[in-house]
Amino acid sequence: MSFIAYDPILGVVKLTDIDLVGPGPLNLVNGTGAGRQSFSFEIIRGYDANGLGGGEFVFAQFSGTIAAGTVCQFNQSLTSGQIINAAAAWAGTANSGDVIGVALSAGTIGQWGWFQVSGNAIATCQGAPVAGNPVYWQAAGVVSPTLVAGKQLLGAKFATAPAVTLGTGSNAVVLSATQAVLLLDRCTAQSNIT
Repeated sequence: MSFIAYDPILGVVKLTDIDLVGPGPLNLVNGTGAGRQSFSFEIIRGYDANGLGGGEFVFAQFSGTIAAGTVCQFNQSLTSGQIINAAAAWAGTANSGDVIGVALSAGTIGQWGWFQVSGNAIATCQGAPVAGNPVYWQAAGVVSPTLVAGKQLLGAKFATAPAVTLGTGSNAVVLSATQAVLLLDRCTAQSNIT
């Protein structure tokens, strides 16, 4: 599926594009910068007209090699006075409260891209989820409907089973046996129960 967005500052953005330079305003004098005025963890709304509908997305740096559909946690660091939100495959640390998103594109360390935080997202899964199942960590960046104590994805549920067809005609996309749609609502990993 191909999410796109329109923003009055950024213009039309293909949310599956990878940015090799990173955030900040375009520097027309020196020719450096990302080519658009985007910033770490900026939120943008976008849509997929072929079946997934609308959603929200954040701009973050890849902290390693990540495949499209990987469920990611965002880790913060301070670099030259700037807070950088770096995406890594969700490690599944129990009761972490990590902020979670799903990678729209594959990327490698140091690159920048968009991660979905709300709406219907295609994610990597294991097991046999059905629509309405809760979402739990299963392996690095992979989710499942199988209960794992302290590792539930709050604000998310499975919207489809794996291997469904989304869209129609020439725009149809058939998910693999390890892909399902998650309904996300700015989700976090489960935190401590008091």
